[in-house]
Amino acid sequence: MTMQLEFTPASQDALNYERYHHPVPLVQRRREALWLKSQGLPHGQIAQLVGVTDNTLRDYFQLYQEGGLEKLKEVAVPRPESALPAH
Repeated sequence: MTMQLEFTPASQDALNYERYHHPVPLVQRRREALWLKSQGLPHGQIAQLVGVTDNTLRDYFQLYQEGGLEKLKEVAVPRPESALPAH
């Protein structure tokens, strides 16, 4: 899994801060993974430290590549659909 991602000093600072301070644990985990990537750690070690699979780590990197820091904050909340509106 080779993915070239660019990190500015400002993005590294934001990742570093929000990996502990963001209110959503999933976002914290994503930011931790990206912060470790910005520090040059190998992907296998990042996955192990963050506690995710290689595929999940790849998904985090893809999110960042597509939309930067803001994309990492997007969390899909499943909402059950009711049969009532059809009536």
